[in-house]
Amino acid sequence: MMAGKMPPTETPKFVFTEEHFINRELSWLAFNSRVLDEAARADLPVLERVKFIAITASNLDEFFMVRVGGLQAMREQGKRVKDNAGLTPTQQWEQIQQQAAAFVARQYDILNGQLLPLLREKGIRRLTAAEITTGQRTYLHDYFVENIAPVLSPVALDEDQPRANIPALNIVILCTVQNGENGHTEKRNAILVLPMAPTLPRHIPVPDPEGGEHLYMNVEDVVSLFIGDFFPSEKVTATARFRVSRNTDITLDDEGAFDLASEMEAILEQRQSGNAIRIEIEAGAPRNLVRVIRDLCGSKGPQIYEVPGELDLRGYYAISGLAGFEELKVVPWESQPCTAIQPGESLFDAIKRGDILLQHPYESFDPVLALIEEAADDPDVIAIKQILYRTAKNSRIISALIRAAQAGKHVTVLVELKARFDEARNLERAGDLINAGAQIIYGVAGLKTHAKVCLVMRRESGRLMRYMHFGTGNYNEATAKLYTDISVLTCRAEFGSDASSFFNTVTGRSRFVHFEKISMAPFGLRERLVSLIRSEAERAKQGEAAEIMLKMNALEDREMIEALYDASRAGVKIRLNVRGICCLRPGVKGLSENISVTSIIDRYLEHARIFWFRQGGKNAVFIASADFMNRNLSKRVELLVPVEDKEARKRLTHILETHFKDTSRGRVLRSDGTWVIPSLPSTKVVRSQEVFAKEAAKRAKQNTAADVLVPHTPKA
Repeated sequence: MMAGKMPPTETPKFVFTEEHFINRELSWLAFNSRVLDEAARADLPVLERVKFIAITASNLDEFFMVRVGGLQAMREQGKRVKDNAGLTPTQQWEQIQQQAAAFVARQYDILNGQLLPLLREKGIRRLTAAEITTGQRTYLHDYFVENIAPVLSPVALDEDQPRANIPALNIVILCTVQNGENGHTEKRNAILVLPMAPTLPRHIPVPDPEGGEHLYMNVEDVVSLFIGDFFPSEKVTATARFRVSRNTDITLDDEGAFDLASEMEAILEQRQSGNAIRIEIEAGAPRNLVRVIRDLCGSKGPQIYEVPGELDLRGYYAISGLAGFEELKVVPWESQPCTAIQPGESLFDAIKRGDILLQHPYESFDPVLALIEEAADDPDVIAIKQILYRTAKNSRIISALIRAAQAGKHVTVLVELKARFDEARNLERAGDLINAGAQIIYGVAGLKTHAKVCLVMRRESGRLMRYMHFGTGNYNEATAKLYTDISVLTCRAEFGSDASSFFNTVTGRSRFVHFEKISMAPFGLRERLVSLIRSEAERAKQGEAAEIMLKMNALEDREMIEALYDASRAGVKIRLNVRGICCLRPGVKGLSENISVTSIIDRYLEHARIFWFRQGGKNAVFIASADFMNRNLSKRVELLVPVEDKEARKRLTHILETHFKDTSRGRVLRSDGTWVIPSLPSTKVVRSQEVFAKEAAKRAKQNTAADVLVPHTPKA
């Protein structure tokens, strides 16, 4: 070594610590709190606010059954492994209990203090037993005798067998019955489990003698009113209402199962009798009956929630959709037709002109449905391959696939049986497809298949053409009206070759091969994303402009967070639009000063995944089925699809930029983990979802006015 020369030194590797990460569960609770903020907005119509109350209730049910259920199991097993934020299962569980209790209190403050008085003022009233007239009581008793009592079966509780089979999420009425015959008094307890809709409606309409109002009673109120009918010659002396949430985090052994469908049926049965995670008891229940409820469910004190109002607020979904009260709802934004498709035109002809980008629900989901329905009926189509994760109740897509199979086309459908809470429906529809002659594959061993892709093969002029749909959302025409998602319809040859190879990999478990265009998890998708992030970091280090824009539902994966932190430290400008969970801390000095995070909570559920990288001005743009979560990148079959059409890339860039400008429904994440609404003059307020709705309507109007097809940009 020459004198005076020092060896080159490498930049020391940054050490990430617990303080650099936000706990996943607490971040989710913060997300549901942002949803509850919408229910508290005085500037929204009351039925829209009521809808958000129902959404928060549904969200919280699933959170307890899935996430808290898993944590409780870990606690009971004595596991003390810490998460990235340094919390043990017990510490997480304790903080969840505290924050969930505060959340429920706020939920009912909004409902009881704001929404119910507003509903009564507007003519929508839930009646109590004390409010009904003699005539209404007679009507309700007749309804009870004819429609409710025949469905219910009271179950006596034996003292030597205090446990009862109480299904999850049903409202249960516990009552004490007194028998005074033979000169002595005997008491016993019994339960009535109220089946959920559609078996029994949650709300029973009550005639309004004066007219003009929508009057109703909750089914549990009606049952309580006439509960004595179940016990003739006896007296019901006390009642209590409760509801139990059970652990649904039960693992399916899809590698060892001989019959995967039968194994899933067994799992669904287990969920109804799994360990109690949460017990909600309506306020005012007698203390002795509270003890009986705890014994019934085998629950410990911290899991008991005394609810200051009616149970199961999911029922307000039905109230929010009441007919005849349109002035209490938001003015609807109509889904617009795609301007790249002529009325009555074959989807195959439209796609051949160039790639078609659809932004749902501002643009209709009908072209996706039409592609599959046309393929089912087209004699030149020889095969259809599709992934089904969640479908609509009366799915047009499944009907089309059944029709295609019956017509002799080769139909291959991968039905994901592990799509949580849709397992029963998927089992049923898989059976329908099998009966029609379709080839069914029940997912991939050890992985959940979450990719969104359909491949149609058609003979044209002696050669085989492949038409594809790639998307960020499920093949569900119902949720396509409620979720924001992106669809791409294409017939590009390289994408067709990749799609065929993808299906061979997942259905035949063939050896994974490198794709030309798309990337697949868990074989390379994570690596490609990390490579793109690091590429921007290298450009920043060389003094080039470097930028990343990412839109997703959740950001939890540690490797991806660390890659973003490293890119930020290198000088890359990073903007993130994360709807729900975000475990990254933005704005931390020396770590994430170049990262900003926004979350949009509005009329539609933000569900699209769009990834944008500057790449020296070449702007690499992708859509994906995957979020930045460990489960998506390492434990699921997912797809990352580059968008190569110039106009489509331009539109996706605009979507991202507009979200980052949202100052109406956009919240900004601070480094301490709290979310704030930007404070700006009203003249500068931007509401991204409203912008997209107006843009779609304007495109459709211009297209109609021109009365000609707007040519789509040719393939790049």
